Amino acid sequence: MSPKEIAQLLNITPRAVAVSRYRLRKKLGLTPEVNLFDFLFK
Repeated sequence: MSPKEIAQLLNITPRAVAVSRYRLRKKLGLTPEVNLFDFLFK
């Protein structure tokens, strides 16, 4: 899903979605090149 679609479902801004993804990547120690969905799926 795109950040815009996620934001509409959660009633938050698309920017908040991007910040949440950034913070999650930071906590997991992932680089931006790693697909977050694929990583979580594995």
